[in-house]
Amino acid sequence: MKDDLYADPIITWAKDKTHERPLSNADISVRLSNPLCGDMVTIEIKCKGNSIVKIAHQVRGCLLCKASAAHLASLAAGLDAHGLKEIYDALKEALKSSDDDHPFPPDYTMFAPVRAHKSRHSCVLLPYEAAIKALAAQGVENDPT
Repeated sequence: MKDDLYADPIITWAKDKTHERPLSNADISVRLSNPLCGDMVTIEIKCKGNSIVKIAHQVRGCLLCKASAAHLASLAAGLDAHGLKEIYDALKEALKSSDDDHPFPPDYTMFAPVRAHKSRHSCVLLPYEAAIKALAAQGVENDPT
């Protein structure tokens, strides 16, 4: 179902507990919340140089935020701040777009039904915003070179 906001992939990712735990050796931890819907996400990151080694998350929020955090944590290893920001920007553009001029990044098509629900975009983006803020606080630069 193309327009089903809580399609099976979203539910599956929301139930994924693989990275949902405190990270004992985290370099940085950031908690962000969305005052409009009440979602709260804590992202903990272990870095090596400018690259993410591991991300863990804790989410108190909706299925969309949980799915997004779990998905991010599963794909983040090896990314640097620039790569993470590129994914965030592409995902944000795809959500805002009303057509396929801005397609979803290949691994993110499960979030396509959210496009029609503008008030839920922030639920998907919040984990990425927390991770970007965490890397910035750690001094990991968003340098495309």
